[in-house]
Amino acid sequence: MKTPQSRLLARLDAAIAKSRHPIETACLRAERAGFLARLGHFDEARAVIGSLHAQFDPHPHAAVSAWLCMTEGWMLHFGSMSAGARDKMKRAQALAAAAGLVPLQALASAWLAHTDYLADDVHEMLRNVALALKLAAPDHHAARARACMVVALSYDFGERADRAQPWYLRAREHANAEGDETTLSALNYNISGHRAHHAMQAALFGGDAQDQARSALAGFEATGNFDAWVGTLSLDTLMPMQRAGLASVQGQFGEALALYEKHFDAAARQGQARLAAKHLADMAWCRWHLGDTAGARRDAQAAVDGVEATMQMDDRAVAHARLASLFKLLDDPAASTLHAALGHECWAQHRRFQTAWVEALEKAGLQP
Repeated sequence: MKTPQSRLLARLDAAIAKSRHPIETACLRAERAGFLARLGHFDEARAVIGSLHAQFDPHPHAAVSAWLCMTEGWMLHFGSMSAGARDKMKRAQALAAAAGLVPLQALASAWLAHTDYLADDVHEMLRNVALALKLAAPDHHAARARACMVVALSYDFGERADRAQPWYLRAREHANAEGDETTLSALNYNISGHRAHHAMQAALFGGDAQDQARSALAGFEATGNFDAWVGTLSLDTLMPMQRAGLASVQGQFGEALALYEKHFDAAARQGQARLAAKHLADMAWCRWHLGDTAGARRDAQAAVDGVEATMQMDDRAVAHARLASLFKLLDDPAASTLHAALGHECWAQHRRFQTAWVEALEKAGLQP
């Protein structure tokens, strides 16, 4: 396995080598293991976590326990985007607060805000972002980078790139100061990821899909090169599945289908199972354009069966809209009409949710 190229990892290694205090050493080892987990080097991270549990479980120490919760949260998030990561971050935040470990409380709050964002919980997200920014010292770059990134992503989700940009800038500045390559990679990916989502949405509901697609592809290219240099292995199906959607938007149906088929199962294991219906609908669309009518019908039915109320509203809207277009091509006007209506209903709900989300952000009055 390639050794990661990381300034942060080098700094942690130097601090561990210099440390003479068992608790400080244990916390640094947990932090290092967490960074490896964020890179996707799970076996090495898991071994360190097990060693620290064996050492401290008989006689727990608050700082070590809090850091272990953080690291286990990163393991869950970067392994499979598990919702269990949010519980681990909550536990880390509570332990750090109870023990008066303010820097760790700030870091846990920032990461908890990230999981709040993923759970569509804007009020908890804003509460935890505000707490992280309040507690973090000006040079606590790890906490500030993550908190600023969460606000940037939130504005981008609301299609307010103008408001997102200052937060992205501050997040990048703090991540650079920290030497945190995983956050720099996440910034690159998420900016492009939002463009990819917006490209598909524009293709189905109106807008400049091709411009969004070109922007997303350029960003993914840079992200892929950066990750290869750093040695990032975690969540390695996110970009290929996004690229598949972009290829579909650009009419490159063979390339899109090849990417979908290669990464579909692994993507489900890495936390994208909730997107299966959307992916299947687009796979069916690609199959029809490649002349595979039977395969298109099969994937379309699987998509219909897989659309769930637990899907995020924009993903449901995209799945239904793609199915509406496909069923029209398959000469099934009743199904086309049904999914068109469902798609527009979900899209309208999504737009209302976006508006309320941005209003909450503006009302919070956060400053980068």
